[in-house]
Amino acid sequence: MNTKIALGALCTAGIGALTGGCPGPEPAAFDCEDQEAAFQASFKDDGVLLPEIPDRNSFPMAMVLSEQGINNLLTGVVGGKVPFASKLSLGLIDIDFTPATAPVISIEPVPNCSRCVLFSLDFDFVLKDGEDPSGAGSGYAEIAIPLRLQQNEDGSSSLVAGYELATVRRMDLNAQGFIFDEDHFSNIQGAFEILSTEALREQFGTTELLHFEPWTIGGNEVKLAAREFQVFTDTKVISLAMQTNLDLPRSVAVKVGDALPMGVPMVVQMHPGLLLGMSQRMITEGEISRTYNDKGAPDPDGLYGVTLESLAPGGLADTNQLEAGFRVWRTQDGYCGYADAVTTLQVELGADDEIHVTPTDDLRVTGGEGIGEIAATDQELVDKNKKLVERFKKDLSEQVGITINYKEVGVEGSTILFDTLALSVTQDVIEILIDFQVVAKEGG
Repeated sequence: MNTKIALGALCTAGIGALTGGCPGPEPAAFDCEDQEAAFQASFKDDGVLLPEIPDRNSFPMAMVLSEQGINNLLTGVVGGKVPFASKLSLGLIDIDFTPATAPVISIEPVPNCSRCVLFSLDFDFVLKDGEDPSGAGSGYAEIAIPLRLQQNEDGSSSLVAGYELATVRRMDLNAQGFIFDEDHFSNIQGAFEILSTEALREQFGTTELLHFEPWTIGGNEVKLAAREFQVFTDTKVISLAMQTNLDLPRSVAVKVGDALPMGVPMVVQMHPGLLLGMSQRMITEGEISRTYNDKGAPDPDGLYGVTLESLAPGGLADTNQLEAGFRVWRTQDGYCGYADAVTTLQVELGADDEIHVTPTDDLRVTGGEGIGEIAATDQELVDKNKKLVERFKKDLSEQVGITINYKEVGVEGSTILFDTLALSVTQDVIEILIDFQVVAKEGG
């Protein structure tokens, strides 16, 4: 190989000898004006934002809750104020209800309500004529509670339980010392169901279970919102599918509705293409530098440029790695061209329950154009002169870490404490398994 050509290739690729002083071929062979034009054109479609969040049936991200997750939300948010912990009036007689067991929420088919969950509990009751007990008993009730996704004026969205539309579907009563004879008991039981439904709707109203704040990353121009809500009775999960104003291909979509592992209340799913789109947007916004000087430091007038070409899970299973393909350009002062390179980012769960994304030493130059094409043949010089690449990898890892640690959820008057259980990175989806606890805010 001609050593003079190889050295020039590494210089102009931006991965080689960044300190300058490299010989090169005749300028006409690799025109810098052409390379500058190609560089500018290469990223014009990267990180583009749409005017509004699109109305699509493919979603790059989703939050999925199991029955356990729904139970944690309903009982945590509603707390002790549950149905059948109150007094009802039945004409001249009052009925005092006391829950005998903790309420249980189950995801079961409900006729005429595809987005309902079932709320059930055992209770004790006392009938009173004025202040004097007239009878007592125990019972079991099943209530259908519709859930819905609500879009708020401030751009946020909420998953709410519509108690104002809840219906007591079943009420089993076991009366002791009841003042009514058995012939009328079935009518009284039916009246209980009707009156309990009316009281439930009046006393509870709409209850917020989850509140999704707008995504806050970079310059806050990127938006993420929950746009679709589904109940999957066969797998006993509910899903909240999220859409963004990032202009992403329709193929960047997660598959929702699968059952969660036993004991896991929640999973956050992200398509790897969301990380690519977000990272490209962060380059557009300047959170990751687009251009660098000959020392490898960010510089808006630098002679080197970087474009992110790909970001996807690595080929090996169970490694929790992302492979980033990027292109380093030189567009000024002769020796112009670009080199293509691939590096690996490690994604792992830390002891602090945060997901950490860190660069690795892996760096492979795979080809290029102009004299950058020769860079793939001399890895040793690339390894010795990679300040620019090190800075780019570091900044890219930080932005991917911010994106993947999505926790922009809350409940008014409560705090949701997350405990990340596990992480999985596959070709089609990044899954973050989460346990959580809902606790009341102090003074809330």
